[in-house]
Amino acid sequence: MNCEEFLRQFRDALEGKVSESVIQDNVRYYRSYINDQTSGGRSESDVIMTLGDPRLLAKTIEESSKFASGKAGQDGYAGGFNNSNFSNSGYSDYGNHHTAGSAENGDDRRVRIPGWLITCIVAVVVLLVLSVVFHAFVILAPYIIIFLLAGFLVRTVRSWWQRK
Repeated sequence: MNCEEFLRQFRDALEGKVSESVIQDNVRYYRSYINDQTSGGRSESDVIMTLGDPRLLAKTIEESSKFASGKAGQDGYAGGFNNSNFSNSGYSDYGNHHTAGSAENGDDRRVRIPGWLITCIVAVVVLLVLSVVFHAFVILAPYIIIFLLAGFLVRTVRSWWQRK
């Protein structure tokens, strides 16, 4: 199978299932990918064999387009590249630059922190703050005591002076 045959089967498999703009974007993408790989020294048949069955690839695009139109955006395009097709070929980095975004492809990489870990972090932060406040109080305590004693003496002397 050559490039044109692959792209024709791919286009036929997508016809009527996704918008024409999605078909054009994906055909343009795969044509560019095949050309880039062949200009890099790989044979066209090897590149096409690595891509796999164009109907399966089209089904993947169709499903991701349905997902994207329901969740990700108005144009219904969630990228034209399925990294799983290249996981064994060593070319997965090529596709990472051509997808529409990781969240749109269902690759949501949020990390959930367990409640107990959040509780421990909050407890450590509170202890550190209290430690700093206590340490500052210990350093300033002699000055505070002297200031309070001076104020007490001044009030006592004033009160004694006013009684006379």
